[in-house]
Amino acid sequence: VGGANVIDKIKCDTKIGSDKNKYLIALLQRAQSGEPLYDAVSKELYDEARTAFNNNDDTKFANWEMGNIGFLASYNGRWFDGGYAKSGYEKTKTGERFRDYYREAKDNLLSQAPNLRGIKFSCKDYTYYNEVNLKGFVIYVDPPYQNTKQYANATKFDYNEFWQIMRNWSENNIVLISEQNAPEDFECVWEQEVSRSIKANDKSKSTEKLFKYKR
Repeated sequence: VGGANVIDKIKCDTKIGSDKNKYLIALLQRAQSGEPLYDAVSKELYDEARTAFNNNDDTKFANWEMGNIGFLASYNGRWFDGGYAKSGYEKTKTGERFRDYYREAKDNLLSQAPNLRGIKFSCKDYTYYNEVNLKGFVIYVDPPYQNTKQYANATKFDYNEFWQIMRNWSENNIVLISEQNAPEDFECVWEQEVSRSIKANDKSKSTEKLFKYKR
């Protein structure tokens, strides 16, 4: 489900959003409930949480706290491997402007929160649903993109298994896969160039695509 930026726009009576990252799910559930988030995240707090995460220490922070710090206080929401998003000035075409990256990320999540109501968030790997008899669903899947920089917890993703499961699901469901490339028996049904950075002076672009199984 990632940042829930697709599912929050779907109009449907039953919506299920799954991700294997328990800290992300806890953060989304926290925002969904309307409970407060951190007012600010210092570099010291960020480093403390990152150390706890790297040491698999779940005693110092609740899951939602780890998600709050790791996602909202890292550059481009890239979790702790993205580095601390320090506030400061950046150059634009019209001069310099001050950016509080944490505040922007937090405000974006809080403004999204009303649209998260009614979503059933679940901490499960996508392969869990391969054991369920899925039929009559619209399924949107957003895997770690192949041949791009991966999140630390996605470096061993099995792409051959993934595409075979997508074929299986497509027999009785509408399955849409967000990727940049796909096997030959899948077709691109939509694409658009998008920005990849939150920095105004970073013009890096990539092409987002949606694929579905041809058969």
